[in-house]
Amino acid sequence: MRDLGLVKFNEPVRRLLTQGMVTNLVEGTNEWKAMSKSLGNGVDPDEMIEAFGADATRLFVLFAAPVENELRWSESGIEGAVRFLRRVWTMVYRYAGLRPAAAVGDGSSEEQAGGLRTEFSDAARALRRKTHQTIVRVTDDFEKLDLNTNVAALMELLNALADFNLEPASASETDIFAAREALEALVVMLAPFSPHVAEEMWEGLGHEGGLLKDAPWPIADPELAKKEELEIPVQVNGKLRSRVVVAPDISEADLRTIALADPKVQSFIDGHQVVKVIIVPQRLVNVVVK
Repeated sequence: MRDLGLVKFNEPVRRLLTQGMVTNLVEGTNEWKAMSKSLGNGVDPDEMIEAFGADATRLFVLFAAPVENELRWSESGIEGAVRFLRRVWTMVYRYAGLRPAAAVGDGSSEEQAGGLRTEFSDAARALRRKTHQTIVRVTDDFEKLDLNTNVAALMELLNALADFNLEPASASETDIFAAREALEALVVMLAPFSPHVAEEMWEGLGHEGGLLKDAPWPIADPELAKKEELEIPVQVNGKLRSRVVVAPDISEADLRTIALADPKVQSFIDGHQVVKVIIVPQRLVNVVVK
């Protein structure tokens, strides 16, 4: 294309990612080798799809290892993917009759949840925080092609939703909103990995007539995604001496005061002169003494 004058650059791509090989045991040995006809350690994808379905097979391949690493084939791993999809499916149809949350990507803020910021229970706020943290993580990891960690994040969100343990018959509107928001975001983010079953789940959540491919990608609310507390390590002359738990938006002055007042830190600075206090916001406090 360059020689024909169709493009004016040499390299056709900006980044090269060399994917890892899918390996399997060679019969009669304990060696894992790249699948090949000559070694007889290949797996027929049609058989896997027939047994487990295309979505579960695809999910396993993307989850089993980082895309650049070797992947060791395991049918037990596919069974784990099947169990995960079944759990999501069960959750979808458990909540299918509940009033849908605002459209995914549009109802992230408390205000859009009916202005009920103070009425969300602690459990609902924790679930919403996990939902929006997962949106941030999955979105960022897609850019880095960390697909296996994306699937892990979705599994963690499902576990948080299960722990929320909503009882549809007696749930409050805010609890329903938090659960539906988490579940709809989960289904949308699952679509790149298991598109067929995700489409069925989207319809099961009441979005009849609208295809999942047309749904907007969920957008995280930075306020909701914030951690409610941070554990900040405190060093004295570069050595870890304590940890303090503080709010994410704490000022440097307040963090300095709390760190210096910590009893463990006090025991190491007592009798010494504090030369300076180095603060890395939300990450670290280092007290320099002599």
